[in-house]
Amino acid sequence: MKALVTGSNGFIGSHLIELLQDRGDTAYAMVRKTSNVDNLAGRTVDYRYAGLTDPDSLTEAMKDVDVVYHLAGMTAGRGVQDFERVNGGGTANVMAAAKAAGVEKVVYVSSLAAAGPSHHDVPRSEHHTPSPVSIYGRSKYSGEKAAHDAAQDGKLHVTIVRPPVVYGPRDDDFLQVIQMAKSGLILKLGFHDAWFSAVHPHDLTRGILLAGAKGKSIPVDDAHALVGGGLAHDVAHDGHHEAGEGVYFVTDGGQYTWAGLGQKSAEALGKKGFVVTFPVPLAYTAAWFSEMFGKVTGKLPIFNRDKVREGAASGWWASIDKANAELGFTPEMDFERGIEDTIRWAKDNKRL
Repeated sequence: MKALVTGSNGFIGSHLIELLQDRGDTAYAMVRKTSNVDNLAGRTVDYRYAGLTDPDSLTEAMKDVDVVYHLAGMTAGRGVQDFERVNGGGTANVMAAAKAAGVEKVVYVSSLAAAGPSHHDVPRSEHHTPSPVSIYGRSKYSGEKAAHDAAQDGKLHVTIVRPPVVYGPRDDDFLQVIQMAKSGLILKLGFHDAWFSAVHPHDLTRGILLAGAKGKSIPVDDAHALVGGGLAHDVAHDGHHEAGEGVYFVTDGGQYTWAGLGQKSAEALGKKGFVVTFPVPLAYTAAWFSEMFGKVTGKLPIFNRDKVREGAASGWWASIDKANAELGFTPEMDFERGIEDTIRWAKDNKRL
């Protein structure tokens, strides 16, 4: 197979390039000419230069490609317009370019944030109607709707993969949790216990490639969950409801609390973690000040109100039953092994 990976220099994209190369596929790494490619150091990589907001460059990058794995996107921005332009409009451009270049299939790697929070007693499933709560989540959902629209003429096969919290080597976000755990501090937002799913790149990249090889395509219909045809998020369903066809959650199969993830991280470091509960109203206030400081300094704040909205939700827990049944996906890296692998990388790279 000849595959193009957008966002190939990123945390997940670089792992996907490695897996594609290791299994013998031809992997083209799409980046901008100004991109930092340190994550791909040590690999012989065939780069193709393009940007999500430049349709002509996208079409050129996709020449002679069988499948496009679309991972590029914005995870931090100044506001709604920035996120929508890249995650929504950029994904629409990818779909249009794929059609123009004669690509057979596109796998869009979206996010659990696009689906929205889970119910405490019912994991998020593909047949649930999306209800994102954050700016980031709504922009990724816009990308999913663009993917759905692109599939409606039947000329392009499109599959969506939704990861939950992703952690592992080369990630900076969850690394902050590990660094706090090393100091013995574990922050918990709010006084309720919510369920979370997580996944290591070892399992996520395998799931993405399985979606490319075996995943069903978004059907030509107007009753899909992506366009309002799904069920409420508290409704379980025996089997795999057709409203979620072509969409897959990929996780390690575990069910965690945020404090539990922190505790497991501390244990892997040989530490005893102390959980500190951060009330949600106080977190919103702190996030506002963080955003104001970012405006003054010109730097994007790591902590903002969008993250508080997600953290204060009822949970981010998803089912992998459909990925198992239709893709043959079985997790291989549980959190205990995954966090040990992540800590080893952080220590080797003097990040911990």
